[in-house]
Amino acid sequence: MSYSSLWVMDKNYVGSENTEYSNSWLFSPIAWDVLLTKYMPHKSVNPFSHSKCSFLSATMFDNTVNNTLNRLINNTDEQSDRVLWELCNQQVFSSKDRKFVSDSIKRFLEINKKYDNHLVLNSDRWNEIAEDILRIDETEWPYFVFKNSSCDDNVEYWFSKYNEDEDEYEERSLKDVEKYVCEFVVVEDNKISKFISNMDYFA
Repeated sequence: MSYSSLWVMDKNYVGSENTEYSNSWLFSPIAWDVLLTKYMPHKSVNPFSHSKCSFLSATMFDNTVNNTLNRLINNTDEQSDRVLWELCNQQVFSSKDRKFVSDSIKRFLEINKKYDNHLVLNSDRWNEIAEDILRIDETEWPYFVFKNSSCDDNVEYWFSKYNEDEDEYEERSLKDVEKYVCEFVVVEDNKISKFISNMDYFA
């Protein structure tokens, strides 16, 4: 079974896996389903069976769903929804904002229970992730990112590079990645204020 994980980055932007969470379906997919139902309720119903439709299924039926939902969430004043959306899109947060992120996870649980019973059923996992984020040592690990699933190696790619001469992968820094892979989330006064791509961040 796939797992999700919390990754941390040191001051040189070299990352490592901090904590693993069994069953990757218990966090990000639930958040996506809640946000779809909340902001695009007409898309949360399967057009063929009229049963509840997951976010992943909705994006298969309609490739505009992700961008539309992103726009709607970016324009909401509810910061917990914005934090979960960015966290589950594997964006980079500063560890100095770890309490804001941790509190946002807990608030998301409280205010969005009516949209998906899975939030209630899996609240222990969500609180575990919130507490693990809160415990990050920002001096040692200035940044963190939540990796959705072990089924892909997107985050691992940021921190490793294949050495053809040695026929092995070697460690690298995110600042050495020469294409767009993520955004740094800027938080000011407990609000997400802007995003900076990795390319611009290290320019």
